[in-house]
Amino acid sequence: MPASASAECGTSVLLVDAVDHPRDADATAAGATVVLGVGNLVRGDDGVGVHVAQALLARGCPEGVTVLDGGTAPLDALAHVGPVDRLVIVDAANLGEEPGAVRLLKPDDVIPAEGDSVSLHDLDLLWALGVMRATGEEPAETTIIGVQPGSMDWSTDLSPAVAARLEDIIEAVFDAIPAR
Repeated sequence: MPASASAECGTSVLLVDAVDHPRDADATAAGATVVLGVGNLVRGDDGVGVHVAQALLARGCPEGVTVLDGGTAPLDALAHVGPVDRLVIVDAANLGEEPGAVRLLKPDDVIPAEGDSVSLHDLDLLWALGVMRATGEEPAETTIIGVQPGSMDWSTDLSPAVAARLEDIIEAVFDAIPAR
């Protein structure tokens, strides 16, 4: 699925360009949940969020859950949706742990300290969260599923350590989604 694409699990809806499409009304329904996969698919484990989004779309999600492939432009992807109750973000994160480690974080946990390096999509994600907060569209609950990368070399494949944890990461997403 192309970057900045969305589809409601279980349907064939595909919105590709956030500029040319209005907000997805289904994603703004009361109790709506958005799962946002973030990352660069050609930089190995940096693309883990996108791999998770694609896997979720392939297997399906509960009703009321919209999956977005945010690629390296999460702000563009979030332009598809209005206010939602729950936002679950999956992204590679330097956790200082073994490759493949998974940690549940909150937005305040990912604000970089002075001197920390961040990628452009990290900045876009932080900006998107800030815009949502400033406009009153911040979800009631935001969970970030951070995955420690093993390799961010030029590759479309996940490293063996992260690939081995893919099902655990998907399970963490389902755990963050309310039962319907």
